[in-house]
Amino acid sequence: MARYGLLYVGEPPVGDDPEAAQAGQQRWFEWISGLGEAVVTPGMPMSPATRVSIEGVAPAPTEGRLTGMTIVEADSMDAAVEMAKTSPYVEFAHTAIDVVELFEMG
Repeated sequence: MARYGLLYVGEPPVGDDPEAAQAGQQRWFEWISGLGEAVVTPGMPMSPATRVSIEGVAPAPTEGRLTGMTIVEADSMDAAVEMAKTSPYVEFAHTAIDVVELFEMG
């Protein structure tokens, strides 16, 4: 079984309704629980990045930034994509999930 990263792309909107935010978070927790044994790492939120390059160090662009990830095990990329398609993150956060296969080095 391979490991896949479900990469949360884009900044979820910050709303004025804390109850709606709580409901969205609850749906996400229910979704993660529903994935069962497939979940390796449930959630890893990410802060805004600092970019290090040959030109120097600066804040990374924020548009389309990675905001978090979940690691799952699945039989195939198609199976991992199906897991991502059921995530409420896309619906309540109006963002996207990129699915990538993760490879171990060494």
